[in-house]
Amino acid sequence: MRIRVPLALSLLSVCVGTVALTAPAAAAPADAGYDRTMLEVLADQLHTTPQQAAQKLDAEKSLIASLGGVQSQGFRTDGAYFDGAGALVVNAPDAGAAQALRSAGLTPRTGVRGEKALTELAAAVGNTIGAGVGQVQSWGPDVASDKVVVTVEPAASSALVRRLAALPGVTVQKGQTGGDVVTADVIPGQIMDLDPGTNCSLGFPGTTSDGDNVLLTAGHCVEGNPDILDRNGNHIGQGVATEFPRTDMGLMDIDDEDTGRGYVDTRKGTTVRITGSSKAPVGTTLCKAGNTTGWTCGKISAYNQTVRYSGESVATTGLAKSTVCTEGGDSGGAYIAGNTAQGMTSGGPNDGHDCGYNQGSNATGSYSYYQPVVDAANTYGVTLTRS
Repeated sequence: MRIRVPLALSLLSVCVGTVALTAPAAAAPADAGYDRTMLEVLADQLHTTPQQAAQKLDAEKSLIASLGGVQSQGFRTDGAYFDGAGALVVNAPDAGAAQALRSAGLTPRTGVRGEKALTELAAAVGNTIGAGVGQVQSWGPDVASDKVVVTVEPAASSALVRRLAALPGVTVQKGQTGGDVVTADVIPGQIMDLDPGTNCSLGFPGTTSDGDNVLLTAGHCVEGNPDILDRNGNHIGQGVATEFPRTDMGLMDIDDEDTGRGYVDTRKGTTVRITGSSKAPVGTTLCKAGNTTGWTCGKISAYNQTVRYSGESVATTGLAKSTVCTEGGDSGGAYIAGNTAQGMTSGGPNDGHDCGYNQGSNATGSYSYYQPVVDAANTYGVTLTRS
């Protein structure tokens, strides 16, 4: 992708720099449930011990499994999030679902709009914004507050702000000056050099229904179907598909002689196994590996976010938001919750923030956007490589 002058949201990609997966094999994935590096970073973030961090991850995993059990029994739910106390709050559309959730140790919430209605409201917000998209940075559902949050440019017209604020269930806030920008064996989290002269980070490898080895990455990283090299300059593949800027998912074809690996390089001398993929509830703890900032962690903030990136007149839809710090060059890098793949870095604030390298939760910069891997895998018919 070519670099653009930042006007609104910035993509953490190519010219700005991003990470990619590489062909040579890295250290063998850890055999334990959680990698020690991950636990140390989370312990730092939570101001606890690594053992307590592991207990938190176990608690989140158990509650998510309980929610899946309720849903498998046929009870309807309408969005969920972890609250500050670690409880999994689930929107229950009827009394039967509320009772089933309560019996499973979950916290039901009734009498709210819910995720489905919020998604529909977000579409209506887009219609209201219309030609005023240049004055808006992002918008989308916030399940915890049960509202659609719209972030406008600092200089947005008062008329547009009034129109948006008048919509029931909509909250309007002013964003920072500078907005956001987009942030290429093929091993998730390693550098992805694009020919010519730019770079991203490698996302998640997998196979198509006909057995082709591919890599899911940020769509803006593979615009123009570039040749892709690893950190040693070896050719490892070529971009073959992108949906950017409508969404930020893309596909790289891995060369026949190279192998996609089912683990993420933490950039700290260790790896984390990939055992599956999901859209974990809002509030779930997750980390990402990227070539510029290494291993940084945070929480999932929201889904179905629409973002207008710097230099783009068309907004990018379907993104997830997190509190993980990213910078240019991290685009395409792998987000993972425990051992479950979550997505690939798309973009973040273009405000000159500095995450540092391998700073975990101490990194500055309060948010980033990523492309959910489940949506990208479904779009391209890809089954993720696991270990």
